[in-house]
Amino acid sequence: MEQAKRAAEATVTQRIRDEYGGMTSGQRRLADFVLQNAPEVAMMSSGELASVTGMSESSVVRFAQTLGYQGYPDMRQQLQQEVLKQFRSSDRVAAMVHSRPTQDGPLGTIVAETNRHLQQLLLNVTEDQVAEVVDMILRANRIILFAEGAPASLTVLAEFWLARLGCNVARVNQTGRRLFDQIFQVGAGDLAIVFAFRRVTREAMAILEHMHSQGGETVLISDLSDSRMHPLATQALLVRRGPMQAFRPLGAPLALVDALILGVMLAKGDEAVDQLARLDALRQRYDWL
Repeated sequence: MEQAKRAAEATVTQRIRDEYGGMTSGQRRLADFVLQNAPEVAMMSSGELASVTGMSESSVVRFAQTLGYQGYPDMRQQLQQEVLKQFRSSDRVAAMVHSRPTQDGPLGTIVAETNRHLQQLLLNVTEDQVAEVVDMILRANRIILFAEGAPASLTVLAEFWLARLGCNVARVNQTGRRLFDQIFQVGAGDLAIVFAFRRVTREAMAILEHMHSQGGETVLISDLSDSRMHPLATQALLVRRGPMQAFRPLGAPLALVDALILGVMLAKGDEAVDQLARLDALRQRYDWL
């Protein structure tokens, strides 16, 4: 009786992990997609999930039943409840505060997690992809940098260096109506770099859709491997930050931003040196060097 109660209370993620070893290859494909894209799956119909994973709708229904649900709607309803809970910042911080996974202190914990995500970054993003984004930055008339919440700090770093290197950069961290003040004049030849973690947002979708309609280019940097945003992006870079129920360090996305900045510096070469020399000369003129 107690075992049956624990099984009934298990989350979708826990059920997947419990059943994963006995799943078929097709079921594992569905399981991996659900684990990596829970916010998206929580809003998908069985047909939509079948389409994005290349499976049949009946396979999706059987997958839910394998996990102990009567059908896919029951699984999706529980997943929606779990995602809403996981999105609350207080819950994510509480998970970190109350967990005792290792004997490491805060610094050791963050370094270990960041190292793991940096290794994943090397597997998920290639040097060719970085070079392609650098080329997009170099040829852009204007660059829009968008992020909200904690990842907005990434746009501050990118704006600081790209502006110093002679790029025309606009940092956008507003949401709602104010967002459109920043993007309504974009056009062909412009570039938007969009940071979107954990879920698809209306603001990210608006930027990607508007840039696409105006003939601009877009780079999506996200921990979602597939979403409604991805088909709209010229280039998408996958960056993992950790599970949604925990505090999620920005070390891996920060490393990617640094790599793009370095790529622009190296590509500009002497032009970058001259640009920074002019800045130093101006500072020296006013005794601020």
